[in-house]
Amino acid sequence: MQYIKQEECYLIKLYKDEDLFTSLEKFATAENLGAGMLKGIGALKDVELGFYHLDTKTYDRKEFNGDFELLSLDGNLSHLEGKPFFHIHTVLGDEDFSCKGGHLFRATVAVTTEIYFFPIIQKIERKMDEEIGLNLLSLPQAFSRCGIKG
Repeated sequence: MQYIKQEECYLIKLYKDEDLFTSLEKFATAENLGAGMLKGIGALKDVELGFYHLDTKTYDRKEFNGDFELLSLDGNLSHLEGKPFFHIHTVLGDEDFSCKGGHLFRATVAVTTEIYFFPIIQKIERKMDEEIGLNLLSLPQAFSRCGIKG
């Protein structure tokens, strides 16, 4: 992995065979990042995607082996139990030009992956939401919905 920072944005370059999440967690720790958003393109392999079912509070998980074009990677960084946590969704293109997408659980870089990361100054934690069944962003009290406290 290599990265540079220019003004308020990082550009991250991941190399073939790097574990996506391990590399991003190392980056966040090295730069002492509290939160932010990321976007990326490139190529991934050995991917595990998920689809969340609210009614059962469970994910259907599916592994996809082989190489895929990384058409879209969107996500955010927060912290869970004191450690960097990347929540990422993705769309992947297959060699037959079909697409698959969902919550990204696991991936390895197939060729390269290029990610823009935009940090947020404040550290944001995740906490379990029992109704939803997921660890959701826990925004500080100072934040509100469209200026209305609630």
